[in-house]
Amino acid sequence: MDEKRGNIHLVKTGGRRVTKTTTEYDRNSLEKRLENEKRGNVNTEKRRSSNLAKKVRYQKRQKQRRLKKQRRRALLALIMAAVFVLILMFMTPIFNIRQVSVEGNALVSAEQFEEKLKPLIGENLFRTGKGKIRKTLKSIPLIDKVDVQKKMFPPSVKVTVAEYVPAGMIKTDGASILVNSQLTALTDDGNMITHVPVVTGLNISDSQSGKEIKSDETEKKEAVRTILRTLESTGILDKVIEINVRDVTNIVLNYDYRLNVICGTQLGLERKIRLLRESVYHNEIDENAHGTMDLTVPGYAEYTP
Repeated sequence: MDEKRGNIHLVKTGGRRVTKTTTEYDRNSLEKRLENEKRGNVNTEKRRSSNLAKKVRYQKRQKQRRLKKQRRRALLALIMAAVFVLILMFMTPIFNIRQVSVEGNALVSAEQFEEKLKPLIGENLFRTGKGKIRKTLKSIPLIDKVDVQKKMFPPSVKVTVAEYVPAGMIKTDGASILVNSQLTALTDDGNMITHVPVVTGLNISDSQSGKEIKSDETEKKEAVRTILRTLESTGILDKVIEINVRDVTNIVLNYDYRLNVICGTQLGLERKIRLLRESVYHNEIDENAHGTMDLTVPGYAEYTP
């Protein structure tokens, strides 16, 4: 019985026959099952990653929307604040000019400045441009440069001016034209300045305040320019009383009402004037001496009582 049945064992089961066999695992089925499980895990991970990415994108969009709203609100608040400040600055009397001060003037009187600047009082500080103030003051012939500073508290304007330095008074055709050392016309008021040399013998064809004078006598004009510039640089401008250029070959200066200085031609004029200063300031001539000084010989100053 046992030999025929081999590996079959009979077990009493209440009338039923049960066979117990020994089998081997199907390796291919196992590998397939493991692969399917692995694939399922990968798909699950992908789904999780996809859901997480969607969630991150959603949160990012929400954050961007909040930032946009905040920016719009901030921009609106900034615009409203700017409008309020502009209205306060330009449309209310809070910043109306209460005071105007001027510094640096020596030749121009306070009354002249007051006449020009008085209309600024009560004007809005911010609507009144610095260029307008400069233009107003530059209309005064003696004014060279103008610096304007505004102050908010209290609303006021401070003006600092630089005046042209007068160097000579040109007498021509009954008129007196004040000029600087570059022959820029400063004013035609002959009574304003008394401490500059009077220039005679030069005819003026045109003179406009703030511009260089015009003359058809070119040699005389350049001679006067050289003399005034040299007198100014050597510091003896206020000592020369008159400059006579009627004869350009025989230019004559009057020094301190006591010396007639013969310069001759315009050649070497600068050197001649420097020689005059050296002769007077180094006691070669007595400070009270009256007479004539001849500078026509190059390098020599010949004094004759």
